Amino acid sequence: MKKIIYVLIGVLIGLLVSLLLFQPRLDYFLDDESELIDNEMKIYDDDDDDDDDDYEINRVEYYKDKLAIKLSDDEIKDAGIIVYKLTQDKITLEEEINAISIGYKNLLDVVSKYDVLNVQLSKSKINKTHNERIYLRLKSLYDEQGSIALKDLEEIEFKIESIKADMNSIQKDMDFLISEIKLEYGSILVDDVLSERKIFTSLINNSSSLLIIENVNLTNKNRNYKFNNEELIFLNPYNGNSNLRGNVGIFLLQNIKISSNSKLTVFLENEDLIDGYFIPESALLYHGGKVWAYFRENNEIFYKEEITNFYNIDNNKVFSTNSLLNLNIVVSGAQILLAEEFRSQIMQEDDD
Repeated sequence: MKKIIYVLIGVLIGLLVSLLLFQPRLDYFLDDESELIDNEMKIYDDDDDDDDDDYEINRVEYYKDKLAIKLSDDEIKDAGIIVYKLTQDKITLEEEINAISIGYKNLLDVVSKYDVLNVQLSKSKINKTHNERIYLRLKSLYDEQGSIALKDLEEIEFKIESIKADMNSIQKDMDFLISEIKLEYGSILVDDVLSERKIFTSLINNSSSLLIIENVNLTNKNRNYKFNNEELIFLNPYNGNSNLRGNVGIFLLQNIKISSNSKLTVFLENEDLIDGYFIPESALLYHGGKVWAYFRENNEIFYKEEITNFYNIDNNKVFSTNSLLNLNIVVSGAQILLAEEFRSQIMQEDDD
């Protein structure tokens, strides 16, 4: 029993001696590891501090009562922001106008009736001339020889007067049909129907079309309306029903056939030059149902303005009639400015 106790005491003493001998080395490694961990944590904390500092920069300020973004030269360069000074230009614009092709069956029917009456009138004229000749011969025999009964002479005379009455009735019907054409289609088509019928023939041969166009200036009807580079000819104000707006006019489109009731767009070339500014499509921002652009002031201030009046020129640019003389418009980097404006505003709201 005593031997066992002595052995246990010896083991304990050996362990104590080992701990005393190796403690400095353990402390050394533990200290190094702790210092390494502390350094890594410090670096991590420093990185977080840098990110937080960068994120918390508020670049929003007010410039002339407008919300603006202020950037340094380095930030402008890093963001790839490019500006362009606007100068005034003058152009003539083509305005897009709604139009509808219409049928002309009524015109065909009216002209057909007119032609039937015209044939009847021609026959009546021939008949009248024939009977007038008969009357002259009979009248000569009656006056010179008395061989013709007065009753026969009076019958021919009555027949001539009856033919004249029929001719007058036919002429009135024809005049009514011409008035109907004039009321619906205008004087140009009436003159054509009564002469060579070039327009009418082109319509029945399906080589021309009739269009109705909205918002026609009736005080200046012969403005430069075009479709597929073909000039349209104003015929008459439109008296029928349509979904088009404003004063509606009937126009002749020559050399092109369009099916009836087809909706299309025609172009109106304005006669006057319009002052404005060409703006690249890259400068435009579409946000909140509106169109915006950023402008630079004092080399470091960027603010946005709504572009309210503009015309699409092509896929690369628009023409604006806003007052933008000598303004420096952002043509590259506008999306970055908008994102920065939103970020800074959100940060302000969080601070509040």
